Amino acid sequence: MARKIRELVQRFYDIVNGAEGDFDEIFTKDFHLAIMKGFPFGGDHAGLDATKKFFQDFGAYFDFWAVDTDRFIEIDAENIIVTGKYRSTASATGKSFEMETIHLWTARDGMLTTYKHYCDTAIVSEALDYKVPQY
Repeated sequence: MARKIRELVQRFYDIVNGAEGDFDEIFTKDFHLAIMKGFPFGGDHAGLDATKKFFQDFGAYFDFWAVDTDRFIEIDAENIIVTGKYRSTASATGKSFEMETIHLWTARDGMLTTYKHYCDTAIVSEALDYKVPQY
């Protein structure tokens, strides 16, 4: 039986928050990651390899990055909205911050296919002393 979208999305947050695991177990090979412009490495990242590269490169700029989820709003079997907060500390500046976020997810055949997030990019930019890395 195919895994439910909420279970897949929760597994993503578990991995991001430090649990053992790999994105291969939840993302399709053609996974599409849409990161807001103004966020570190913002833009579209097409494919599993590009998505993994984003998370590796992004993580190098922060002492830690945590996602605290508040609500899971299931639209249907393939679409979910998640609200929550990011918490982090920028490595280069030592500045800690917290900001609200909304994530839009889609799934197909028991795997996640797309992720798009919304947040106040000015907060993370300020924590990085306005030196926001891009590709």
